[in-house]
Amino acid sequence: MIVTLPQRITTDLLAFCETISAGRPVYVRSRPAPGAQPSACFDNVSRKIAKSGGRVVYGWAIWHIPELYFEAEHHAVWQGRDGKLFDVSPQLGQVPKILFLPDSSAVYDPPNFRWNRFAADGESPQALEFVRLARRRLEIREPYHTQEFMIATLSDADAAELAVVDAGLARILRDHGR
Repeated sequence: MIVTLPQRITTDLLAFCETISAGRPVYVRSRPAPGAQPSACFDNVSRKIAKSGGRVVYGWAIWHIPELYFEAEHHAVWQGRDGKLFDVSPQLGQVPKILFLPDSSAVYDPPNFRWNRFAADGESPQALEFVRLARRRLEIREPYHTQEFMIATLSDADAAELAVVDAGLARILRDHGR
């Protein structure tokens, strides 16, 4: 299990965030709601609001592997009536918190899916190649995305290329000590 939660907010991390939103990243406590599903944050927050009130806050979950890459994943968290933010969606590795970049312009709009954003952390060949491969992975998958979900069956050619890309990403992670 690779932990990609940024351990601290650095100037490089802030510079990455500024390419996405004028908001400032904040750590948000993870408190998965009963019945919440992984990778379904928008639905999870909607159900939490229906049950407990509060409101949705749109933005980006920020992930990072030092000296390799930064990643922003479109995400939503729940804001309770007291103003506190909570991530009500289960995360891989059951992390106690996430780093969240609020972005009021990042409203959930299924026909206009927001893909993850990547940036290299540094100029090493491994960092640049990792980000190139991560972006290529999204390019391969993009035509299979519908308004509500990802079509599971890729063409043989795309499946073969995706396997090569995934192997390249895994090799870089392994070589990077992850």
